[in-house]
Amino acid sequence: CWFVMARVLTKRSQKLNTVRTYLCKVKGGGLARFISPATILSLIISDVIGDPINFIASGPTLPTKVTRDDVIRTLAELSVTPTQLPQSVQDLLHCEHSSVATCGNDIYNLIIASNKVALDIASRVSESEGYSPFIITDTLDGEARDVARELMECVAIPSEDKKYEHISPETGGKIRSALSSKHNNSGKRCLIFGGETTVTLQGEGLGGRCQEMALAAALILGQVDTSYKITFLATSTDGQDGPTDASGAVITQNTACQALQQGLDMGVFLEESDSYRFFRLLNGGDNQLKSGLTGTNLMDIIFIFIDL
Repeated sequence: CWFVMARVLTKRSQKLNTVRTYLCKVKGGGLARFISPATILSLIISDVIGDPINFIASGPTLPTKVTRDDVIRTLAELSVTPTQLPQSVQDLLHCEHSSVATCGNDIYNLIIASNKVALDIASRVSESEGYSPFIITDTLDGEARDVARELMECVAIPSEDKKYEHISPETGGKIRSALSSKHNNSGKRCLIFGGETTVTLQGEGLGGRCQEMALAAALILGQVDTSYKITFLATSTDGQDGPTDASGAVITQNTACQALQQGLDMGVFLEESDSYRFFRLLNGGDNQLKSGLTGTNLMDIIFIFIDL
């Protein structure tokens, strides 16, 4: 039953924030209630797409009302019944309990760091390196390999007619606009993306979402012929991509050929969700990024460098 509870509480889905808020005394404004009546200034670092304060650490200083019916409805959507949960949780669900909705103190919630902030800094750095930067979106999500494949198709084979599952028409339009832009009369473009994808494990491999994105991107780049040079780099901002010591990886149009020459089957590594071992072996690990832990999680950053 604790395994079921762990499965519920570790889901990244925002709707499961309802369960966390109900079960914890400090979430959903609970911390603010304990501090009341003191005035609160909450300085928030966001690791959630869109920066909704009630979802960042489940909003300890944002009063939010959650009822038992809300929780039971959310569990049902996950195909979990109360009887599958630990007895202590069942006991709580039997009470007429609800999370705090109001507090008697002044509360000021301020987001001081987010993926948007990280992208702005990345933009300035890329410009200092001679690239024309274009921040495309900070809301990338979905299966890592699928997002990477669609991004590469948008860049290498731009088309107004192609429809994608994870790349919105607006994002596709921004990519095409960046490719055709005459900004600074430079042929060097840097397309910058933010957000957080997911990896559905398919084998016994080791990796993370950024390394998986880079591996999937390399597969696509190896299958297309473009007139310009493309470099794809994906990295986590906390310095840890999945359960590994790498933060991400970088690939170019030469990566597929290099892998073939070194006897590395990219398709097999991808199917085994084994991106970490692939990049550890490729070119002696030179394509694997290892920044070390940064202590701050602002989700991920993806760069696509283009030399026209």
